Amino acid sequence: MCMKYIYPTRIVAQGENTNHSYVLMNESILQIGLSEAKIFSMIGKTYIILDFGKELSGGIRLLTYHADGNKKIRLRFGESVSETCAELGEKNAGNDHSNRDFVVELQSFSDMNFGNTGFRFLRIDTLSESVSIKFKSIVAYLDMDEREEVGFFECNDPLVNRIWTTAAYTLRLCLHNGFLWDGIKRDRLVWIGDLYPEMKSAHCLYQKVPEVENSLRYIREQTPLPEWMNGIPMYSFWWLIILCDHYFRNGDKNFVYENIDYIKALVKQIYAFVREDGHTEFCYNFVDWPSHYNEGDGEIKKHEELAGVNYLLRIALEKTAQLLREFGEDNRICNDVLRKLKRASFLLQSSKSMAALGIISGEKSVNLENILIDGQVKGLSTFMSYQILTAMGQLKAYDQALSSLNLYYGEMLRLGATTFWENFDFEDAKNSTGIDCLPEGNSFDIHGDGGEHCYRGFRHSLCHGWSSGVIAYLSETVLGIRVLASRKKVSVDPHLNGLNWVRGACPTPYGPIYVEHQYNDSGKVVTQITAPHNKKDYILEKV
Repeated sequence: MCMKYIYPTRIVAQGENTNHSYVLMNESILQIGLSEAKIFSMIGKTYIILDFGKELSGGIRLLTYHADGNKKIRLRFGESVSETCAELGEKNAGNDHSNRDFVVELQSFSDMNFGNTGFRFLRIDTLSESVSIKFKSIVAYLDMDEREEVGFFECNDPLVNRIWTTAAYTLRLCLHNGFLWDGIKRDRLVWIGDLYPEMKSAHCLYQKVPEVENSLRYIREQTPLPEWMNGIPMYSFWWLIILCDHYFRNGDKNFVYENIDYIKALVKQIYAFVREDGHTEFCYNFVDWPSHYNEGDGEIKKHEELAGVNYLLRIALEKTAQLLREFGEDNRICNDVLRKLKRASFLLQSSKSMAALGIISGEKSVNLENILIDGQVKGLSTFMSYQILTAMGQLKAYDQALSSLNLYYGEMLRLGATTFWENFDFEDAKNSTGIDCLPEGNSFDIHGDGGEHCYRGFRHSLCHGWSSGVIAYLSETVLGIRVLASRKKVSVDPHLNGLNWVRGACPTPYGPIYVEHQYNDSGKVVTQITAPHNKKDYILEKV
């Protein structure tokens, strides 16, 4: 096995009696010896904070030349500098799902690995005045999927390009153990609803994504009916949506046959919770965190969440009805529930996420359009970015979608992001310090002081796979490549609004399709397509 190692790129801070820290940034032979001329030393009670330049999944390798006295040190991994300086419990700093703050003992002439988490920064503290430790090297080891990225995106705007590559890196880090994880520091779990944007983007990057079927199968096996997936009824809706979209993309009938009985039984179970007037009566409602209603919240929020449940279920059952029809199965229950759901009407006030679901579900409403378009990035979220941007595209607001994407994701990059976050409130960016330095004065700590709901403070994950949904938007809407494998059709319908040219590729079941779009002197988009030669297997449609 070939392990990848990353050297520190910067010494963020260090205490007194630390000597020759520059040694740590120089590459060397990663083998400890009896005689080492270039060493970094820590004498007495002191500390050092290292920056490895980007978010990593893995741990740390310490090559210790000499350890004398109280040889115990404290390691604190952090996705931000401020997280490495927090005490356990301070601003929600913790060891949720993976240890990132713990004490180890070093030995002379040793080469040891510690940690398995998501981090960019590392703080090392000695714990006694009677200690002398000398390191040859301190390097991070990287645990990351290495498959080829077939899909890519390039355009004349460097910021959009950087957003794509950062989102792609975020998703890659979350591919683990044959599954799609939510996060690499916290939420190393298969939350099936959260997996939707990961699935959409993974299909735009990789030729094969076995993690999708593995995750769908794993959750199904963990959820015998009448249980709801992850304990949330709406996550069973997402399971249907993911399974359908995965099939419509790759055309693999065997996996559908494996799940067909469960699909039909789940649809029957859902039927019992939809009233004749189209309103739902599930035991628990949850679509996304920013829109989630808690006891004591205003009735407007409760109303908007119920609207989101209705719209999400309509999307799930429309897709499921189509899938069942293609497999010769009875889809009348789906259609019956859909007729009921469409009887309910909702007047939303503010939620962009719920408005986007409404538009995608086929609801035509000036109210929904205004909520989605007004306020620029206010209400945009990393989890629902794909739906929000795609719904804007359906309204032909392509300029605004691209502008919102740049503003929202670009601000995370400005604050030091090298992967995209579990959540980002654009308003929090005002007077905020970046994640790569300690806050000063009255500045807002975007990590320790930010976040909300279940991800307050340092519990907030700064590498969350669901934030990669922008990849699918850029691939499907801007590049314009959409795959409908079950119908054996690939369409190319680009929307360059705001860009001079774009080029890229998207994997399909028939091989990758390469496109290049640019404006000619007449102001029209000229498209060049390089497609797989096996034209008998699919139809290529230029819209």
